[in-house]
Amino acid sequence: MISAKLYSPVLYDEIERPGNFTKGTSSYHRYWEKQFNRCRDGFTPAGGSFIPGNYYFYLNFCKIRAFDKKTNRKKMKPPLYRDQDHEYFDFVNKAKDEGEGVIVLKARRKGFSFMNSNILLHEWSFYEDAEIGMGAQKQHYVSDFRKKMLLSYNNIYPQFRNNWLLNNADLFTSGWKEKEEGVWVEKGMGSLMYFRLIEKPDTFRGTTLTWWIVDEAGEVVNLKKVYYANEECFREGAHQFGCPIIGGTSNKMSHDSEDFSDMWYNAELYGLRRFFVPASKVYYPFFNDDTGISDTIGARKHILKRAEDKKEDRDAYYAFKQEMPLSPEDAFVVHGSTPFDLDKINDRIAALNTEKQLNIGIRGSLEWPKNKKGVKQFGKMPVFVEDKLGPMFMVERPIPGKKNAHVAAVDPYHISDDLEEEGAMSKKNSKGCMFVHRKYIDLSTPGDMPVFEYFDRPYTKEQFYEKCLMVSIFYDTMALVEYNDDGFFKYFIKKGFIKYLKARPMSADSPYSIATNKFGIHMKTHQKTVLTDLVDTYIKNHSDDIYFLGLLKEMAVFGKKNTDRVMAFGMALIFAEDDKSRVRDSGDDGDIIIVPELMQTDDGIVAINIESEGDPFDIDSLYD
Repeated sequence: MISAKLYSPVLYDEIERPGNFTKGTSSYHRYWEKQFNRCRDGFTPAGGSFIPGNYYFYLNFCKIRAFDKKTNRKKMKPPLYRDQDHEYFDFVNKAKDEGEGVIVLKARRKGFSFMNSNILLHEWSFYEDAEIGMGAQKQHYVSDFRKKMLLSYNNIYPQFRNNWLLNNADLFTSGWKEKEEGVWVEKGMGSLMYFRLIEKPDTFRGTTLTWWIVDEAGEVVNLKKVYYANEECFREGAHQFGCPIIGGTSNKMSHDSEDFSDMWYNAELYGLRRFFVPASKVYYPFFNDDTGISDTIGARKHILKRAEDKKEDRDAYYAFKQEMPLSPEDAFVVHGSTPFDLDKINDRIAALNTEKQLNIGIRGSLEWPKNKKGVKQFGKMPVFVEDKLGPMFMVERPIPGKKNAHVAAVDPYHISDDLEEEGAMSKKNSKGCMFVHRKYIDLSTPGDMPVFEYFDRPYTKEQFYEKCLMVSIFYDTMALVEYNDDGFFKYFIKKGFIKYLKARPMSADSPYSIATNKFGIHMKTHQKTVLTDLVDTYIKNHSDDIYFLGLLKEMAVFGKKNTDRVMAFGMALIFAEDDKSRVRDSGDDGDIIIVPELMQTDDGIVAINIESEGDPFDIDSLYD
């Protein structure tokens, strides 16, 4: 079996050592020309496999912070040849040559930040006018990546260390300045390396990127928008010249977004190729330093045994599976201190991710219809417009001809954290959420399940209220709203749609309650207990009827992090529990009563509009 050292002749071959050649001699120039060509074109050692030029550069001329057995501490040293790394460099270079990108899902501590930073450093060092860049959701990821690149840059041989013209937190530019006829002129390779915090989706707009790396992409909340907004940076019309690398670590998958998992399981739709690195790769002691080969079978057995030992503690068990994934599904499990059944939640997440027949939802947005003149008709039946980046996800459409088939609930958001109830968890950057839940209809109709989600934080609160109104009209349902956003109720009353506001569910009132609000629900201790019990029962009995990944992820961290989806879904269950009106055909009026229209007076009091003739309502939908 080939020795790993043969891939690093500059380090281990006595004949290939740079110190053998005297500067200025012909042999010196031939030697460095040979090394330059290997760094550009690749290298095949005797008896070994071809390695790409950037991998040869990484192994022979770069240093990384790695563990040193002799000193029992980490230090700057040349990287080892490892089968995992060889496979990765082969994979990304082939993807780039064939006009596609890469999405990487990996276990932690696999050295990918150093490898990726050196892919950029290689491009910056060997190609004139190159533009490359990396971005991340959090500043410390950007800073750490840049630091690793500079550590390698500072340790390479001066023959390959380009001068830098500009070196700051955002940009690393190669070159120097010379004075020509009294004018300073920039000289050199002219390559640009960008380091940017992804604050807006189009962070890299205006650049032309040969390599574009998104670090810890599992934490990028709007990853799809970021990808599409910067797609033209690595394309020239129909031709893709650059390679995006969307990288995520298994234990850095945010519960706030399912964008990364969607892009992983549907990679071909985004022009990406999947590259998974299990924990069993380069897992000591199941790794041979001399050959660079991983014993993945032995490592897998050891990791499974460690996981089995943690099964008594479900949170610890799932945390370990995510930290040490042996399959992509392990990387997407969720864990946390939750009152709900983690096994059922994670089984359903795995099923939604892997079973294509379960992908029955459509993403998009509701819009008002337009008349013949193209004017939007506010308050008319909305139209669902498909949009792969839309804030709404629909599993089942409304049922024509059925009344009282759906209930809905809304968890609004606040602009300022100061408006949150005392003692509540911080909801900084939280989103508003509305869920529509379908009641049981009959054996032939899917029911007793959430069918629609609106999850967004639009530019203004009024835009959020308007979209919630659209959902209510679309499904012909009232909405139970958490009573912490007075603007929501005022909006519906002002627009004349008070009939879509659900009265306070008295069945959720605590004993001896003195609540006086007519609409909405105060989420106090008692109501939260009711909500938790209802969600827990639903998961135990109906987890296979949940098609919303974001909702499932939040269920796993309920009570510890922002869980706007769970709150909206749970309130919808409270509504369903409180609602005794029967599902009926639209033509079946049943028992009706004329209900006068309510209005809000100037001093904010809700009163009867004496000029109204009233609207007929199902008597079962009225509340004391």
